[in-house]
Parts: sequence; C-alpha cells; structure tokens
Amino acid sequence: MIVLGIDPGLGTTGWAVVTGDAEHPELRAFGAIRTKPQADPAHRLLQICETVRELLREYQPDQVAIEDVFLAKDTRAALALGQARGAAVVGAALGGVPVSSYTALQIKQSVTGYGHASKEQVGYMVEQLLHLAGPPKPADCADAAAIALCHLHRQDQRTMHAAGVA
Repeated sequence: MIVLGIDPGLGTTGWAVVTGDAEHPELRAFGAIRTKPQADPAHRLLQICETVRELLREYQPDQVAIEDVFLAKDTRAALALGQARGAAVVGAALGGVPVSSYTALQIKQSVTGYGHASKEQVGYMVEQLLHLAGPPKPADCADAAAIALCHLHRQDQRTMHAAGVA
C-alpha cells in the first residue's frame, strides 16, 4: 500500500509518502508545501490543493491520510488550519484518491503508544519505525509520516478484524 500522509497548515503543510504495511513501513519521500504569508489567502489554498494533486500524480498513492482539525484557543489559527486541510482534501478528491482523517490523539497513540506525546516523541518514533538516521525535517514532515503510519496501523487492524483474527 502507498499512503500519502498530510499534516495541514496554511504556512507549512507537511507531507510524506509511506509504503508497505504496519510491520514493514518505508519512507519513500517527504517534503513541505510552503506558502507565503503575504500572498492572497485564496492563492495560498490553491497552492496547497495543486501541490497535493501533483503529489498524487507523482507517487500514485492508494490512499491519503490527513490530520483532523483540532480545537484551538486561537480561532484564527484554527480557521486557517481548517482551510488548509480543506484545500488538501479537495486536491485528493480531485485526484480520485480516498481520504481518511485521524485526530492528533489517534495519531500519537498509534505511533508512540501515548496519546499526549510531544512533537519530539512523535519525531523520535517516526525515526525508529522507519529506520531513519533522524526524524524528517521540518517537524511537519515527521508529523505527516506519523499520520501515514497511523493509517497503515489502522488498515492492518481492520484487515485482521475482517479476517477474524483477534
């Protein structure tokens, strides 16, 4: 399976392509979509959407996994995050690729075993699970890899459940 993990953000959207399954994941590629703060907000969202479409064409993922919007104290930041997330989801939908959403708690629980893990702990576990020399940088890329790993873990659990394996 090929999964494109996306950690949405209006300024920086991290992405990572992870292949394999939960037992044997491999990081194929990662990067960040960076938009300029002074640019028109609509153009920033379009850049995210178009870049996701380019990633779909280049890496041919079977599925996209994206972090769900969380409740934030800063309403403007939450709105910008939601818009960036929406642009990424539309990009995936235009490419015809199914999208699954996971909360930060689910992602951290899946990757570290602790739902309130720090960014550093998530980065370290991504490094360990993918057998890397260090976590992908910037941290948004490590988070995107964690989202893809979470999806692979969930897919394995669904497959085992469907097969009647406890």
